[in-house]
Amino acid sequence: MKSNLIDYDKEANETLEVLAEIVVLLHSSGTHNARITRNIERIAKGLDYNVELVLTFNGIVISIYKDNAQKKYTLSKSITLKGINFETVSEISILSWDVLENRISLEKIKSILKGIKQKTVYQKLSLYSFLSLASAALCLLFNGDGLEALIAFIATFIGFGLLRFFKSQSYNTFFSIFLVTVVSVSTIHLLGALFNIRVVEALAVSVLYLVPGVFLINSFIDYLESFIEAGSSKLIYSFLIIAAIASGFFFSNYLFSKIGSCTTICDISSLQNNITFYSQHFGLALMISKFILGGITSLGFAILFNTPKRALWVVFLLGGLGFLMKYYLNIELNFVQILAVFCASCFVGISGMYFAHRTHTPPLVFTIPAVINMIPGLLSYKFMVGMIDWIMEPNGNQQSVAEVIQTFSFGISAIFIVFALAFGVAISVIVFKNHSVKGNDLNRLIELYFQKKEKN
Repeated sequence: MKSNLIDYDKEANETLEVLAEIVVLLHSSGTHNARITRNIERIAKGLDYNVELVLTFNGIVISIYKDNAQKKYTLSKSITLKGINFETVSEISILSWDVLENRISLEKIKSILKGIKQKTVYQKLSLYSFLSLASAALCLLFNGDGLEALIAFIATFIGFGLLRFFKSQSYNTFFSIFLVTVVSVSTIHLLGALFNIRVVEALAVSVLYLVPGVFLINSFIDYLESFIEAGSSKLIYSFLIIAAIASGFFFSNYLFSKIGSCTTICDISSLQNNITFYSQHFGLALMISKFILGGITSLGFAILFNTPKRALWVVFLLGGLGFLMKYYLNIELNFVQILAVFCASCFVGISGMYFAHRTHTPPLVFTIPAVINMIPGLLSYKFMVGMIDWIMEPNGNQQSVAEVIQTFSFGISAIFIVFALAFGVAISVIVFKNHSVKGNDLNRLIELYFQKKEKN
């Protein structure tokens, strides 16, 4: 009897350790709390256990027990954020269904987890190249020209390399982001001065890869799923990162305002004007280019987030179509930008239900990268520049009330656009929050709808 109890304790503790490891992996890979809870409950059920889970921003408390058992087994673990890794999120989702449906052993689960942790999705060169290309494409989407796109590519390549170095050295996150922002923005200022060209759009996209879009969307979902503390923690963390970015912008702009204009080594402003003039009207080609550039931007961020390779084509498709819809509604049909972004992000979010079933991937894994190209980078940049100008204005030369109002309108518009973006992406999670995409294939939903209609 005592031997059986010891064996049971050993099995329960091993199970608890594995479940805690899975929760930590999911949490540190950038997913929202509702998905973590669903996945871990699914796995626990497949192992014939009940589970109770408490999640905080940097720690977990997990308990498991058998039905009608008097004893609970509890474990707490701290969590270190490792960055967004949608490959891990996707693979653990697949694993959870495998455990539930096929009742695989604990040893097999350990083996699979070991493979998930050791897997490298994209090589360093791919990360650098595609993220820099995404910044260049986003610059063109913001109506920048080819020269600005090239400068954005260079600044992103340098800044991202510096960020990875800081992470490898375990530097403070916020200080690292501040320094990366200073270097990226200063690189653009310097190149713009040396070649005497405009760099506004390049500056607007130079550090968008630092913006915590995934955390903002996850915090929004956590609020809607009643994980108030977790949502608040992620929101505060996001605001601190944004504050670090804004501080970096302020410092770089202040630095270059004090240094003054640099000596131009090669004036290519006329070339830039010619490029701008000849690229203004392309008709149908313009719409096609918006689709392609929107897809490239989303693809670059998908690779940054370690999105599974099998889902990249979906990211490109939804990223291109989503931005094209937003552009058409806003520019061609004169929709308010907030409404255009909301409609486009809703399209991406709902479409994600269909493609999630086709790619065996959770919807947010590819819907979040797909809407990154709609982040209000230009509005945010104008707000930051307006605030910097306001703060740095010499005494006796105050900004007018109209200029101050305009500056704050940029900031308020950017905030509402981010909310519209987050809600649009999360709409499928909200509507179908009690179901898995395995039971929500779009073709099946349409079939059930018409069956119900025929009965009525």
